[in-house]
Amino acid sequence: MNVTLTEEQTMLQDSARKFVENEVSLEKVRELANNPKGLTDELWNAIAEQGWLGILVPEDLGGLGMGAQELGVVAYELGRGIVPGPFMSTTLATNMIAQGGTDAAKAKYIENLVAGASVGTLAIVEPELGIDLDATACTATPSADGFTLSGQKDIVPDALAADVFVVAAKSDSGVGFYIVDKDAEGLTVTPNKVWDLTSRSGTLKLENVQVSADAEILNPQDVFAKTLRIANIIISADSLAGAEYIHKLTVAYAKERTQFGTLIGSFQSVKHPLVDLFALIESAKSAFHYATWAVDADDKGVEVAVAVARNTNVETYRTTTQTCLQLHGGIGFTWEYDLHLFLKRARHNQFLFGDADYYDELICQQALCI
Repeated sequence: MNVTLTEEQTMLQDSARKFVENEVSLEKVRELANNPKGLTDELWNAIAEQGWLGILVPEDLGGLGMGAQELGVVAYELGRGIVPGPFMSTTLATNMIAQGGTDAAKAKYIENLVAGASVGTLAIVEPELGIDLDATACTATPSADGFTLSGQKDIVPDALAADVFVVAAKSDSGVGFYIVDKDAEGLTVTPNKVWDLTSRSGTLKLENVQVSADAEILNPQDVFAKTLRIANIIISADSLAGAEYIHKLTVAYAKERTQFGTLIGSFQSVKHPLVDLFALIESAKSAFHYATWAVDADDKGVEVAVAVARNTNVETYRTTTQTCLQLHGGIGFTWEYDLHLFLKRARHNQFLFGDADYYDELICQQALCI
């Protein structure tokens, strides 16, 4: 395994970093926090123009045909700038349709999703049930023209911005996934109250929503498993980037802030936690790089690799932001300072597409072959 970026990946990284620095300052992120959708059309169109929404989409469907390592590069840079908007949501919905959609569905949705003309998202979580698909209560009943969907989905990422939903629902043959347009009769979307204003979500209510037979995702379990890996690669990259950014911010602060005429960076109570965090971040970085390689190589240990990377980076992000908040003192709690934005994103990532317990259980099952 070689974790050194290729020339193409380095160019992608440089391009993404310049875009974030020029287009999405942290001041702009604060402004977008007041937007109900969490973004503007101008910003979304600018992101789409970079081609990033099609990173994983095969070239014959209009995408870039790249892999998890390239996706990780872009997700890292977006996380470093805590860029809001439905990049992850649209990437995941597009991946589900590209891998498991019927020919008619691919023709209808992929081009617009890749171009940013449409926003997509996954609707999986249900009240009290989390991400456990086996416990899905939303139903898909066969009808004359396709399926009738009924139920409720909670904490749907970017629900208010979405044009296309890929909804998990249970039928007689098991849990499947179905594509639902935002203007479908019987579908209502309401916003959730959120902790992280850069990551909006909503609740979906489906009351006898009719979808065609072409809206069904084929090979749903396999397609979802692969899409969940991609979700956790993005979450890991976002968490790693945020942790590194805040650690560097705090190191710089410790070199400038004086207390009783002495730089606080000279105090052991400040130096030691910063060193511990550096070691923690480097370990998380290794787990992340291994996971992206495992996904692209379709390694037999990919499920464990991704789960370890996800939990390690999410926990590192949480620990880093909380520790650095304390090291900053009072200024770290202010709205004008950047740290709280990352603290809230770190908390958000802890429960996105499952929590630590869910992935710890997965790791145990894979390790013990049970």
